Amino acid sequence: MRAGSGGPAMEFRHVAITLSVICYGATAYGQALSLKDENLEKAQTSQQQRFDPKENVLQNAVQQASAFGGQDTRYETALYDLAAFYAAHHNYPRAASLYEDVLAIAEKAHGPQDQDVATLLDELARIFREQARYAEAQDLLQRALTIRERALGPEHARTATIFHDLAAVYSSQGKYSEAEALYRKTLAIWERTLGPEDTNIATAMDNLATVEEDQGKYAEAEAHFQRALAMRTKAVGPENPSVATVLNNLGMLYTEQAKCSEAEPLLQRALDIWGKSLGPGDPSVAIALGNLAEVWKREGKYSEARTALERALAISSKALGPEHPDVAIVFNKLGMLQQSVRHYTEAESNFQRALEIRENTLGPEHPEVAVVLINIALVRREEGRFSEAEALFDRALAIREKTLGPEHPKVADVLNDLAVVDGSQGKYKQAEIYYRQALGICEKKLGPDNPNTAIVLQNFALAQLTAGKYSEAEQLLERALAIREKNFGPNHPQLAPTLSNLAVLRYVQHKYAEAEALYKRSLAIWNRAGETKSTSFGQSLQNLGELYLGEHRYDEARPLFEQALAVKESLFGLEHPGVASVLNGLALADLLRGNYADAEPSCQRALAILEKSSPPDYPAFIQTLRIYARVLRKTNRQAQGELLETKAMVYEAKMKNKPKSDIALVSP
Repeated sequence: MRAGSGGPAMEFRHVAITLSVICYGATAYGQALSLKDENLEKAQTSQQQRFDPKENVLQNAVQQASAFGGQDTRYETALYDLAAFYAAHHNYPRAASLYEDVLAIAEKAHGPQDQDVATLLDELARIFREQARYAEAQDLLQRALTIRERALGPEHARTATIFHDLAAVYSSQGKYSEAEALYRKTLAIWERTLGPEDTNIATAMDNLATVEEDQGKYAEAEAHFQRALAMRTKAVGPENPSVATVLNNLGMLYTEQAKCSEAEPLLQRALDIWGKSLGPGDPSVAIALGNLAEVWKREGKYSEARTALERALAISSKALGPEHPDVAIVFNKLGMLQQSVRHYTEAESNFQRALEIRENTLGPEHPEVAVVLINIALVRREEGRFSEAEALFDRALAIREKTLGPEHPKVADVLNDLAVVDGSQGKYKQAEIYYRQALGICEKKLGPDNPNTAIVLQNFALAQLTAGKYSEAEQLLERALAIREKNFGPNHPQLAPTLSNLAVLRYVQHKYAEAEALYKRSLAIWNRAGETKSTSFGQSLQNLGELYLGEHRYDEARPLFEQALAVKESLFGLEHPGVASVLNGLALADLLRGNYADAEPSCQRALAILEKSSPPDYPAFIQTLRIYARVLRKTNRQAQGELLETKAMVYEAKMKNKPKSDIALVSP
């Protein structure tokens, strides 16, 4: 579960302008483009994949070897080479079929307890893991483990290889504690048998760190990544591609914690190493660019992020072909970038392309298909197309429950998203059921103090706030804040959205001094972190401006609205409805200060935007009409003012589904 930008948010409506809460989405919108080493036996094979011969050459070799008979070792070898080719090119159904043929030959030729059989079981299990056939992969690895333990003993290095790969299967299933235990067991065996400086130790340590990261154990993960980096650097030199792998993964750990200033130089160094050692057109370069783009997106550097992703797309498409799953990853990230700046048409186009590639290459029920379905659903939700969003979330939920199990943390992601959709439609009881299910999974699988548990707590709190259950919302937000402070410290950017949401709660409770202090603390955190170009930062500026208006502090409110306007214009463009909401606040501040000449252009511009917006935002439109009507009356244009006021009343009467409270969900 990733707490990424682009998640759901809420809006509080008061008088004539909007006040929004900032919220994380619990959905893992995209995969972190990380590189994980697999095991010591296949290290050389994976390095040689880029030099594999053409498919037809291998097929001819199989045809020629078949003349020696189905049990001949030459035929077995030819089949094995073709299977490895298909595996390297992500044609997993064909690879699996061929590996099964090779396994049958080997069992008959060498006996079911032969070491070569154990190796084939291990390799076939890896194919099944790629296909999300986790139960089958686990069964194969248990068979391989039995063979290795019987022949070599439980403490042999090759036995530990099976432990290592079994840990990877457990990790994919969300069984993080089991995976961590096996990675630690692998490390202990390899350190005794291979020596503490062997590079395979770094491999296991890197993968152990990734599992720790998945559990929110960031300090432990960082220590293991750093140790793996030191070992790799000492063994192969600082410019080796395998060193870049660890740099990349450590950089993604820092990105996960919003430590962008620490992540960027590591990812840039990985990019430089891969570019120099493998060439500027290597797929690894595309991976580094994609991860750098994620950092730049979080920092609000959207132009740089887009340029990097477009370059990554060109590299991946040329090196791997336009239908490769790694190309789908870049399309998905491009969609996420466009979604974050509310360019929904472009976002959905990229998501649909990613979905097409994944369905064609991985099958319609693969977990990676669910990732894209969720992203498309998020776009539909933000466009107010709730029934379409719900159907897509339901399909993603069915895929994840089938492939990962009903208690996987990624199932909790979708339950969280379904809860937000239901809350947006006023289905508060069903939303609460989904939130409680998601919270139960996170607490059980990740722990009650895990950062991802805080995500669900915060979203649940916002649903309770929407329903007017302020006491329940307060308890949930306080708990989410405590979790984040425990994991990240008191001044980390992860705390800022929760503080801002608490400020909204204090506002509706009429505790204005507390609300102001919370807003100022959240804005100070974002300022220190350099995250002053995000939607959340702009919205919090706008919210504080609203608070000042309510306290008649008009001179203090206006500069906040000006800052918020600059942020939202840079993010969304000049004609976005989100810009109109800030213009409303700016106009009201000028109106209440008696600056009618300044207020009128803001009203006119907001009206022009909202008249063209789709879907229409009637509450905001009505607010603008009423602010403008007051400006006109104040400037002795009574008839025009009355006309706008009448128009506002007509639109208000036309609203079919008025909210039951003063709070409504909107996109961030």
